Amino acid sequence: MEKNVNNVGSITGGIAFSAAVVVYVFINLIFSIICIATGFSAVGEDGEVNSAYIYVSYLIAPLSVGISLPIVLKKRNVPFARVMPFKTQSPKKDLKWCAVAVTLAFGLLFSLSWLNVGFEKLLRLCGYEGTQNYFPDLSGGWVVLALIVMAVIPAVFEETLFRGAVLSDIREEAGELNSVFLCGMCFALFHASALQTIYQFICGCAFALLFIRSRSLVPCILAHFLNNAVIIILQACGLDTAGSIFDWAPLWAAILVTALSALSLLGSAAVLIFDKTPLIKGQKGGVKKFFLAAAVGIVVLAILWIAGLFV
Repeated sequence: MEKNVNNVGSITGGIAFSAAVVVYVFINLIFSIICIATGFSAVGEDGEVNSAYIYVSYLIAPLSVGISLPIVLKKRNVPFARVMPFKTQSPKKDLKWCAVAVTLAFGLLFSLSWLNVGFEKLLRLCGYEGTQNYFPDLSGGWVVLALIVMAVIPAVFEETLFRGAVLSDIREEAGELNSVFLCGMCFALFHASALQTIYQFICGCAFALLFIRSRSLVPCILAHFLNNAVIIILQACGLDTAGSIFDWAPLWAAILVTALSALSLLGSAAVLIFDKTPLIKGQKGGVKKFFLAAAVGIVVLAILWIAGLFV
């Protein structure tokens, strides 16, 4: 087992998460006040979608990470390079894990999309009315801007926080298997989307295991980017991504893509799970330390998650 460097550990991982959440909520509050005062909203008076509003909304989370993470690392005396590992063992392994990232993203997106649809139906039975998902102008070259703001930037900053900072800090004390599920839980909560909770949890766990096996953020960023980018491109093509592939594709195509994506998911999961490198078991009290340090972030996001069911 590797020895802790400086203050690397469950406490630092938990603090990094809580700090990002606090800054995220604060910026969101300021943004909401400005919107109320100016009438700035997702939909204008003419009924057209306000692209500027959507872009600002998407940039709040990355901005929160960009502000909070350097402060936490400096205060905890943790080298920034530690939370942004981009090198793996060899070019061959780089290629291997990037290939796994591609098949994993394809498998998650197209074989598990029904989770969001099914969970929404379950919530509606409990009285949930649902929310409207808005996309900016995706016509012509505007899709490039959307890909940068909604796919590239979130992938880089969120992976740096969750897999680079939180996971790399807690995996030795909490244990790598425990850390996978803790990282998935925090990732799902941070997105504050009731409908996508299960899907985001699975994605968070999968990306966490991908990081543990590859020891690099590159495959995780790639998988995260592809997940977001494919949705944007499909939406730009006029396809409704709110539902499953069976809602907009011919039946034969939907069945074929679902079958292929399921095989991709199973294949990539098998590579990740059955990798020969043993998982670190962790230390007694490691998980407890993380929960104590991450408690503020977890409680705040849990409240927002519950509130989202009634808004």
